[in-house]
Amino acid sequence: MEETAEAIANLTRERWEANADYWVKVIREGRDRYRTELTDAAMLDAVGPCAGLRVLDAGCGEGYIARTLAAEGADVVGVDACQGLIDAAREVADTAVAAGGAGSLSFTRASVDALPVEDDRFDLVVCNHLFSHLQDPSRAIAEFGRVLRSGGRLISLTLHPCFYVENSEHGATRSVPAAQYFASRGVDQRFLVDGLESPSMITSWLRPLEFYSGTLRDNGFVIADLREPHPTPEQLRDDPWWREGFPTALFMLLIAERR
Repeated sequence: MEETAEAIANLTRERWEANADYWVKVIREGRDRYRTELTDAAMLDAVGPCAGLRVLDAGCGEGYIARTLAAEGADVVGVDACQGLIDAAREVADTAVAAGGAGSLSFTRASVDALPVEDDRFDLVVCNHLFSHLQDPSRAIAEFGRVLRSGGRLISLTLHPCFYVENSEHGATRSVPAAQYFASRGVDQRFLVDGLESPSMITSWLRPLEFYSGTLRDNGFVIADLREPHPTPEQLRDDPWWREGFPTALFMLLIAERR
């Protein structure tokens, strides 16, 4: 099992390296409407005021959430296993901090399963679309429990495990059979964002709600809130893109507190 998990993790890193330039383009050109019009606002609302907080952006990608929080005064460390994305994040880090304010910003290539930081270091851990790219988030959740101080928060936005299926972004509404829902399931597909297709396939991993609640509990967390970011009635009424692209609940946002 350990060898299988390592093989999956290595394949995931290879695929993200292949997609790094693609993803930087998508994010920096604001082409992912799910993020720019829905999930980013949901994440930042859950974070709230962050000036002076020590924040870990786990699975930071090219760093845009980390840059936003640093500009609001947080001291942010971004971690990602993909060197291409970390390089892209570092390229603009200094400019972002200089333009922002009192916060600080740094980026490190590392696995979220083995964070190179000391215990009780952070006030807040944010995971923006991370859990769906981990075949088993258990080790990462344990690490978040280790590096958060007592009373610190974990905020995670991920694909909705109850409803997400292949091609959900393009109108698919198939139900998830119980035999699949209560196991770890992977959805293999290429990113297709604003007409741009990713060079490499990516697997999105989903597990049942009881996995998240139980794993968080076992690692010292209490779930403080569960939200399901969704478009407004006006967005659905006025914009055919949202009517097709949001056929069911696609996202889940968990807020958990470290005891």
